[in-house]
Formats: sequence, C-alpha cells, structure tokens
Amino acid sequence: MLIDLHVENFRSVREEQFITFEAVRDARLSEEKVSALGPKLRLIKSSAIIGPNGAGKSTMVRALEAVKSFVCAPENEENPLKSLIGSSFAYGETKGKPSRISVRCFVDGEINEYTIEADMNRIYRETLYRTIDNSKKIMFDRVWEDGAYRCRWGRFYRGDKRKAIKKTPENRTILQSSALRGGETAKSLYDWFENTLDIKPIGFATGSENYLFESLSAHPDWTKKIVDFLWSCDVTDVRDVILQNGHVVFVHTNVSQKYGAYFASESLSLRRLATIAVSFFEAFTGKKVLIFDDFGMMLHPDIVAHIVDIFETGNPGCSQMLAVDCNPSLLKDGLLRRDGIWFAEKQSDGSTKYYALSDFKYSAVKPRTSQKYINGAYGALPLTSDFRFNNGEETK
Repeated sequence: MLIDLHVENFRSVREEQFITFEAVRDARLSEEKVSALGPKLRLIKSSAIIGPNGAGKSTMVRALEAVKSFVCAPENEENPLKSLIGSSFAYGETKGKPSRISVRCFVDGEINEYTIEADMNRIYRETLYRTIDNSKKIMFDRVWEDGAYRCRWGRFYRGDKRKAIKKTPENRTILQSSALRGGETAKSLYDWFENTLDIKPIGFATGSENYLFESLSAHPDWTKKIVDFLWSCDVTDVRDVILQNGHVVFVHTNVSQKYGAYFASESLSLRRLATIAVSFFEAFTGKKVLIFDDFGMMLHPDIVAHIVDIFETGNPGCSQMLAVDCNPSLLKDGLLRRDGIWFAEKQSDGSTKYYALSDFKYSAVKPRTSQKYINGAYGALPLTSDFRFNNGEETK
C-alpha cells in the first residue's frame, strides 16, 4: 500500500510537496475507511486531490507514473528517463536541476522508502531504505559524483552488488537491474511498482479497450458484473458485454429491440464506467493501488460519489484508490475521510501547493464540506475574469 509521496522540482512543483495516506487519529473520523497494518501504521483506503484546472493536481500522478516508468522500463527502451524532458520546474533557480521523487510504501510487511533524483539524461541519486524491526535501514545509496557513481550498500541488502553497479547505465535504476538479476531485496519493491501500482487509462484511447478486453478474457464472469455495475449507475439498457475479434461489444436492449455497439463508439461516460468497474474488480480480488486522473470526467456528480462508495464498501482492505478531479462531489460529507482529501492550489510564482482538508477545523455535527469549499473556505478555487470575443474588430 502507498504511504506517502514527496515531489520536488517536478512539473508544477517547485519546493518539496507531499501527500500522505497515513490516517490521523481523530475519533470523529470513520475507522472503516482505514486499513490497520500495525500498531503505528494506519493507511487510508481512498483519497482524493481536488482543485481547479491548471492548479497542478495531476503532478502527483505524473510523478508516480515517472518513477514506475523508470523502474519498469522495457529492456529495449533507449532512455527510460525521457518522460523528464521539460518536467523540471520552469521558473527560478531550480530550472534545469534534477527532479526529486520519493515514494514510501508498505510491501510484504515492511516499509520501503525509495527516492530518485534525475533529469532526462542521468540518475544523480537513487536510494532505498527499508524498515526492519521498527528500525530504518539503508539497502543501497547510489550517488553520481565527479563523473562516476559511488554506491553504498547496507548490511541487510541481498543481491549481486558488483554486477548491479557495473551493468546499470546512467539512465537506468539499480532497483530494476538488481531485481531482474534475482536480487532478493529489490524484487519485492520492483514487483510492487510493476503489478500493484496501477495508473489507469479510463476511456479515451485504444489502450482502455485493450485493457478491458484482456481483463475480461482472463475473467469471463466479470462481464455480468460489469452489467450489474452499470445498472447500479443507472445505465440500464446494457444487458451484456461480448468479446469479439479483439474488441469489446456492449449489447443494448430496450423494450422491443437489441443492438450491439463497439467500445470505441460508446459514450465516454460508459467507456469510463466500464473501465473503472474492471479496475475495481481487480482491486477487490487482489492488491492494487489505483490512480485515476480526471476521475469524474463525463460523469454525473452523484455517480462520482456513488462509485467511490462502491470502492469503499467492496474493498477488502488491501487496496487503495487515489482520485484526482475538479469535482466537489468528492467532498460529500462522509464519503472520504477528511485526512484523505487534499487540495491543490497554484501560488503566485506558478508552483503548486498541496494541503489537507484535515488541516482545517470543523464541526462533526454540521460539516457542510462541499458548500464551504464552493464558498471559498478552503481555497483551491478557480479565478475567473471577463472575456468578450470581438472577431478582431475594435469595440467602440
């Protein structure tokens, strides 16, 4: 499970910003929305980042996406760091300096803290710490100094150290190199990035249909579950889902007629709901950290709140979800814990600041969170101004 994410000098983030899934201790907040992983570690199942367009909400998603692409890069990919092209903060003294991303997660009963500093050409630092017997221990620390790497290995590291440092290019990670060579220490975290951290495409590209087709091919019984999921969202004319020549076909039925429609020809809302449904099924039957950007796009506010509730009630406790969106319906009282709601706000220098709803005082009797947000109590609202189109003609 994801514990927290720290980002510095990456896209819209200038100085270090973070979001965390660690639950605060507050008797007013629901314990049913928390997974207790030990006496001191309690993680929130569902979180959200909310804010106006252009505020930098998606930067946290892109940061997780970037680290995953570095760690899980295909062997034939020439430069896994290419996603960092133009990604450092564009203004001030930080421009052109390496980006820094740090991920803490709970994997196989232990806390892992993985940090990477890089630009599009080179990894300047890569570090892995692991908590063993409640004590933070270094596994490895790889640092670029004076035109070469210096690597420090912890005594608990298990893996081939010599080959890992010699065979790993400047634009690839020790974590991947060691894991693919059978390194015991790196393998569990590598598998978490590859299989558990799941940043979803939800409805736009052909990748969404391919994902849906592959999932339903592996789980044929899920087609009926998708129909039930859609019905629960008031999409009641879909009666079946068929796999046909690599495509997903939705069967619609009204009182007297039946017809089939390919995935690509369906509305964006139906395509997104179907993809979200299968993502949820995977999380309910395994361990997933689901990351959804623009979560509620093309969906009615009541449906957005409804499907979050479906995840909350269906999640056995070993999966998480982060929903990134502009939609205030995610602020519906009781839907998410207050410490699971983060706001993204653009500052005067153009950088993004993140802060939690739990930082604000509130009344458990009459919270009215959504209305307070709309009224400006928490910031992170769009600034609007007048606009008139004059077709290039001067107005008198």
